[in-house]
Amino acid sequence: MKKQYQNTVFFLSATAVMTMILIERLLSPGYWIKSLLKILVFSLPVILVSLIYKRKIKDVLFIRKIGINRKTLLFLLLFYLLVILGYLLIKDMIDLTSIRESLLNKEGVNEKNFYLVFSYIILVNSFLEEAFFRAFLFGSLRQRNVLFGHIVSSLLFSVYHIGIMASWFSPGIFLLFLAGLVLAGVFLNLLFERGESVFSSWIFHACANLAINTIASFMILMI
Repeated sequence: MKKQYQNTVFFLSATAVMTMILIERLLSPGYWIKSLLKILVFSLPVILVSLIYKRKIKDVLFIRKIGINRKTLLFLLLFYLLVILGYLLIKDMIDLTSIRESLLNKEGVNEKNFYLVFSYIILVNSFLEEAFFRAFLFGSLRQRNVLFGHIVSSLLFSVYHIGIMASWFSPGIFLLFLAGLVLAGVFLNLLFERGESVFSSWIFHACANLAINTIASFMILMI
């Protein structure tokens, strides 16, 4: 039963990721339509597994409280600054104009709705991705083999972003960015594993999104 459960999780998760890539590349919907579709596509596998195997959703997603201490807050601050520093180091190799045009024209993000999108990405989108890639996917597959869980969840996490960011960078920078996403996926997996709660990795993912959106604010509001 356990192997069947993990196979089901893997198949549904891979299908959901491929579906989102196709939606992104073929339909290219506006940001809010795409966000709604993402919620539906990423939620459906969780609901199906919960119904098929008669498990509570909060258990499938490892929804358990964690404590946040001063050391964690300090680490979050350093993590935020590290992302900003990374951007400053490679910004001359990134086509900022193309990214800005993609955000404004393709995604429909502008000066009027930026802060609403900004807040959604930090609080909601980060939780959705952590619940799906870390709690649902990695949390299930690690029971078969931890290394297998790391590889599959991190690769799918990275591949998912291909549809979103494929046109933002040169091929070399794009491959470097995907490798960075794989490493970020492993890092978030370790945080999840240590805390045994989706909230363990979510707070760091939210912090990373805060840093990325800080950078995006300069692209949209100041360029």
